[in-house]
Amino acid sequence: MEEIDIKTLYDKLLKDEDFDKIDLELKNPNIFQILNISKNEIRHSNFLSWLLEPNGSHKIGDVFLKRFLREVFSSDKFTDIDQIDVEGMDLSKVEVLREWKNIDVLIKLNNVVVCVENKVLTKEHSNQLKRYKDIVNQEFPKHIKTFVYLTPEGEDSENETDIYQSISYEFIVETLDRIISIYHHTLNHQVKNYITDYITIIKRELMGTDKLTKLSKKLYTNHKELFDFVYEHKPDVLDDVRAIFEKQILKRGWIIGSPGKNYLRFTTPKISELTYISELRNGWRNRESFLFEFVLEPSKDRMNTKTVISPSDPQYDTSRLSGMFMEIDGFKSPSGKKWLCNYQKIERLPFSKFDEYTQEEIEIRFNKILDNFSSIVEKVENKFLQYKEELLELKDL
Repeated sequence: MEEIDIKTLYDKLLKDEDFDKIDLELKNPNIFQILNISKNEIRHSNFLSWLLEPNGSHKIGDVFLKRFLREVFSSDKFTDIDQIDVEGMDLSKVEVLREWKNIDVLIKLNNVVVCVENKVLTKEHSNQLKRYKDIVNQEFPKHIKTFVYLTPEGEDSENETDIYQSISYEFIVETLDRIISIYHHTLNHQVKNYITDYITIIKRELMGTDKLTKLSKKLYTNHKELFDFVYEHKPDVLDDVRAIFEKQILKRGWIIGSPGKNYLRFTTPKISELTYISELRNGWRNRESFLFEFVLEPSKDRMNTKTVISPSDPQYDTSRLSGMFMEIDGFKSPSGKKWLCNYQKIERLPFSKFDEYTQEEIEIRFNKILDNFSSIVEKVENKFLQYKEELLELKDL
């Protein structure tokens, strides 16, 4: 597409009244988006647990809890209790537990236990619903037990349909809308804003039914050609993650090395001074003979941390450098013939869940890996300094 076409399409977009409307809607502050937790399953469970707690700081008492329990016990899967029984329950001493034995939400009241598995963007896996059912049955043998599968659209579980009652986030929205409508005069202003923001974020992120979503669909239909072009050239998610990682590497005073889409490469100032730069382009873009390398593997939720000696000029003896590394405790004979790797370790890194994490949480996870790897950096740096004179001679070949 030529530049003149892009400009014409962009001008057309700017003249569309819906563009101004969506811009205004996006500027409306929403606490869940501000904190970047709108799609975070754990944060949804935290907020729902807060609402379910009858003695919570929201000051709505057991209103939300009672309506939730009515919905749970309306199912014909539970014959021991029905909706009417909820009215006679003493809910003042209810316990609402979060992440108890990895169960998202557990509600304990008198002789009744309600186990809630909350799925926002993920599906059930690893036979987890059966495991949670077995745990509850074992821990509460004399209690009446009920199991809930909470999802955006209220779909049934794949393997425990007969046991788990399906509840949708649409029910959550309807219940909270009703609470806002009936109790708006008595609700604390801040609590009302929190609940309103939560309703908006459910409609927007989980159900796709809010005003902003509808405007977006209309705007896309009217300017499809421009948006498709922009989408095709949007930055890769991995680019954003790598930028966060590089920032943390630089904070440690290290130096970013030759770039690569799925690679983070770096060195230290002291090592850099002793590193041979190849005249030929046999290896990396910047022709370094050695770098620390992190291979990003999003599909496997992991990162491979390495030391790598690159192919170099014929006169530079890469095997000599590899031999020096073999003197380091924990280092081995190099794998590979051209690219020599004396050390590597796989680190788990949940790329698939990064959209649920704040930037700070991603930084914390990555820094734990860097903290562990810093001992390797120190060992290699010390080895370079030990052979400083020899490496300087090699560098000046």
